[in-house]
Amino acid sequence: MSQPPFPAKRNQFSTISNCLQFIKTTNQLKRSHAFFLKTLLKPQYLLFLTQFLNQLLRVPGDNLCYARRVFDQIPNCKNQFLWTFLIRSHVFHGHFIQSILLYSRMLCKGILPSGFTFSSVLNACARVPAMFEGKQVHARVEKSGLLGNNVVQTALLDMYAKCGFLLEAERVFSAMEEKDVVAWTAMICGYTKVGLMDKARCLFDAMEESNMVSWTAMVAGYAHYGDMKAAKELYGWMVEKNSVASLAMIAGHGKCGDVSEARRVFDEIVKPDDSCWAALVACHAQNGYAKEAIEIYNTMRDQSVRVTEVAMVGALSACTQIGDIKMAEVLAKILEEGCCDRTLFVSNALIHMHARCGCMEQAWREFRRMKERDVITYSTMITALSDHGEPQEALVLFSEMQKEGFKPNPVTFIGVLNACSHGGLVEEGWKLFELMTQILGIVPLTEHLTCMVDLLGRAGHLEKAYNLIMEYGAATDAGIWGALLGACKVYGNAALGEIAASHLFEIEPENVGNYVLLANIYASLNIWEDAERLRKIIREKEKRKSPACSWASELREK
Repeated sequence: MSQPPFPAKRNQFSTISNCLQFIKTTNQLKRSHAFFLKTLLKPQYLLFLTQFLNQLLRVPGDNLCYARRVFDQIPNCKNQFLWTFLIRSHVFHGHFIQSILLYSRMLCKGILPSGFTFSSVLNACARVPAMFEGKQVHARVEKSGLLGNNVVQTALLDMYAKCGFLLEAERVFSAMEEKDVVAWTAMICGYTKVGLMDKARCLFDAMEESNMVSWTAMVAGYAHYGDMKAAKELYGWMVEKNSVASLAMIAGHGKCGDVSEARRVFDEIVKPDDSCWAALVACHAQNGYAKEAIEIYNTMRDQSVRVTEVAMVGALSACTQIGDIKMAEVLAKILEEGCCDRTLFVSNALIHMHARCGCMEQAWREFRRMKERDVITYSTMITALSDHGEPQEALVLFSEMQKEGFKPNPVTFIGVLNACSHGGLVEEGWKLFELMTQILGIVPLTEHLTCMVDLLGRAGHLEKAYNLIMEYGAATDAGIWGALLGACKVYGNAALGEIAASHLFEIEPENVGNYVLLANIYASLNIWEDAERLRKIIREKEKRKSPACSWASELREK
């Protein structure tokens, strides 16, 4: 008579469970999976999968795709622990939307979430951010009776704070009977994120014991919103300064234009990481210290520091500013070698650099190889074509941009209007100006009006150019009146020339060039008396000017 199978099965699975506990690598698990797939019957195998998946999610490494395939083989899985573990693993590996979808599937299967399930999916909602789904989870928490769970409350608070819903976050925070350091920190981070630094400081000062995250949040918040005095004070009090706080200080000083202070912060870091190096490069590039930015970048490379996207964009920007063709070639080569991700921002900066260095072929090549483009990409390329005397190509690209669904911004219109001006395309330029102002509702900047006055002036439409200036109240800009005065010189219009010059005399009284232009207009029209009067004024102004020499004359003397 044969023995009943159940004790044998129980002993068998006890052995399997013990074996799985001792497996520490993915490869070993895969081998065991293959073995039991061949040897176990289907009912036994499905039982094995539950234990196997439990162990698979515990071993180091990104085994998520493998785990999902295994999980999907378990029909009607009712194991709450496994569902929760899988959701948490998705959050841990940054697959936030997938974790929210798994949570929805779990509910559809009729499986009740635990506190850990709620905290995991709320964390995912905070990171997306997915406020609608987050509120649905909140409602489910209330129904489940887990609202008093400290872990769940903290996750709710963190979600509302990260999504910028501060009133809801405050309500959750106030309702918490026991507030640990994580809850205090989450609330402080919520305030700093939206710039409520006074409220953040009150909470920070009220904390019994602040942690590194709360210190860093305060320093980064003050730095981000430009209060470098407060940021510097707190940063100085930090016992252990981390790279996030140091990075915030360097970036904050850079934003305020205090490059020397940014350098001081950097020099005090014992071992700066790649993000701090990148911030220092960007800080110098943004503030016009292009040569220094490239020197820092080269030092960074010499010390084998990883080049990040921020460092590369900073170096490309610095190279663009000084038109260093040699360095441009070096940076382009390093990018081809894959020193950092070729992101949208990197490609945009690369196009700008190539264009400024006169390498339009390389600029076009980068533009065409981009899988993703944005309005900055098109604006940069349109401006480059305009600057290199290719107005028709600029207009074609502008049309392509609109067909792709990108809405032109003020910078785009500066480029395309400039192209029309250089190409003498009056009708096209006027249509574009009307598109900008009347259809898209963009208020014209000084640069737009200068382009239009120059365009109309070159074509001899002086009255129209003057009316445009008066219509938009741009009577205080020297560039606009200078464009009109130049056009008046070309077409010999003394009346409008006098109006333009009178404004220029008030705006920049020491600029002798304006007097010379008006004098030349008078001379071209044989109005010698007025021409001579202006030349006397010019001589007087030149007498008052202190003697000086140009860099060109200095070079000649050498």
